Amino acid sequence: MLNDQQGKVCSFTNANPTSHAQWVIVEPRPLRGGGQPVIRRMLRHNAIEALETMQKSGGWKRCQPRW
Repeated sequence: MLNDQQGKVCSFTNANPTSHAQWVIVEPRPLRGGGQPVIRRMLRHNAIEALETMQKSGGWKRCQPRW
């Protein structure tokens, strides 16, 4: 996901599933510069909800991975 207004990019990556749940790694970072990413693990259904909320907010759009 890319947000030009905020200058941020956010990636969603499948993590190794456990016997109890499926996890997704969410990694927001600055679009330019060397800022450190804030890596979070979320349950899959929470990550989907976050993705949908980002898309509905109007500033975020899907993009191809850049790294």
